[in-house]
Amino acid sequence: MSIIDTPANTTSKLACLKSKGVTTVIRYYNFRNSQQLPDKRLDPPEAQALAASGMQIAAVFQQGQNSAPDFSDAQGFKAGVAAFRHARNKIGQPAGSGIYFSVDFDASTSETNQRIVPYFQGVRRAFAQEASGGPSYRVGVYGSGLVSSILTAKGLIELTWLAMSRGFRGTKEALQAGEFHLAQVPPEKILCGLDVDFNEPNPARPDFGAFTIAVAHAELNVSTGTVDVHV
Repeated sequence: MSIIDTPANTTSKLACLKSKGVTTVIRYYNFRNSQQLPDKRLDPPEAQALAASGMQIAAVFQQGQNSAPDFSDAQGFKAGVAAFRHARNKIGQPAGSGIYFSVDFDASTSETNQRIVPYFQGVRRAFAQEASGGPSYRVGVYGSGLVSSILTAKGLIELTWLAMSRGFRGTKEALQAGEFHLAQVPPEKILCGLDVDFNEPNPARPDFGAFTIAVAHAELNVSTGTVDVHV
């Protein structure tokens, strides 16, 4: 089983990815794309293509989130609402699966407690609002071992995805203790012409929040890697 994450649209590469043993693709939710990464956000056609190809999907929300000022309760609430609505209304992501939120820097203990904890409190509040007592999603973090351990202790996350850098605070310790669901593996690579990272699952925690969606009358064209959806 190969688990990759990529900021690129995978639709035209699905046949190649399957031939390389890829079984799960982690893609992004975000407010908006950029000129540098015009296909960063997972949108419905690609999600349908992934599902029709037999791939599992996992999702991470990231819009910047690579420095302490990117985190606050208000920012977390806004991100939580956007991620929940995109997952439910656009992608059709099933309840009970996971949405990770990125903390893409080596946050200190004080930064985590003062900035990142409030952010995830905002995310949780947004999820509670959007779920309105009904089914919801599990919250995960992509980040360091230190950040994930603090958020776990405070009951703010259910899923941990350790970022690639082994120099981040607490990451080596989390790996050694098995306190993770996914661990990103260095270095970055090119696969089927895409910039990707590979990820290792924790056998002791095999459910890392991946999902699939129902696609009516979809046929995968294995020669092109595209999907014809007949509604």
